[in-house]
Amino acid sequence: MAKEHLLLFKNVYKEFDGVEVLTNINLYIRKNEFLTLLGPSGCGKTTLVKAMLKIIPAEGESFFAGEQIKSPDELVGKVGFAPQFTCAHPMLTVEEAVGGALEIAGVPTEKRAERLGEILETIGLAEHAKKLVGSLSGGQLRRIGLGVELAGDPAVMCCDEVTSGLDPLSENSILDLLRNLCDSRGKTFVCIIHNLANHYCFDTVTVIHKGRVVFNGTPEHFK
Repeated sequence: MAKEHLLLFKNVYKEFDGVEVLTNINLYIRKNEFLTLLGPSGCGKTTLVKAMLKIIPAEGESFFAGEQIKSPDELVGKVGFAPQFTCAHPMLTVEEAVGGALEIAGVPTEKRAERLGEILETIGLAEHAKKLVGSLSGGQLRRIGLGVELAGDPAVMCCDEVTSGLDPLSENSILDLLRNLCDSRGKTFVCIIHNLANHYCFDTVTVIHKGRVVFNGTPEHFK
């Protein structure tokens, strides 16, 4: 049985100051899919995700589970967006940052400690719970960015350059973490990356070039 289309985007078009940056993009993302948006810096990957999720204004239609999206507010608790650089304050400890996200997400007080422990274990930062965010390594910062978004337990996670600037070992570790969340928790991931060498890690590879989708398919067919 084919996987259900969880996100669907039709004719997404965007201009900046009269310059076309996204050209009538059509894309669907299946439930429980591990998808990468691949392409060089400046090709429109992040702009596309923000436009699809209505974070920035753009022409075109967006749907989540069959319902049209008019505002990003409609996706709260359904879709998480982890930016390239964590928004967690550097003077907070790891547990304070994730704990604050749980509070904002509306997790009941009596359940926060348990959820906090689960998230820190999941992202591999349990032993660093008392460390300041500002003292973390690049890979650990990517992990806490994921942890903050996981606080709301969204069905879909969009990760912007989640492996950018990391050494190969840290890069592989982060991708393994995301794949595990996809396989064990049923999450759907859209990962913006520019490292061609990692395309084989994903179920689907979508290549963006000059604001257009030039390839959308499996890693086996990507050359």
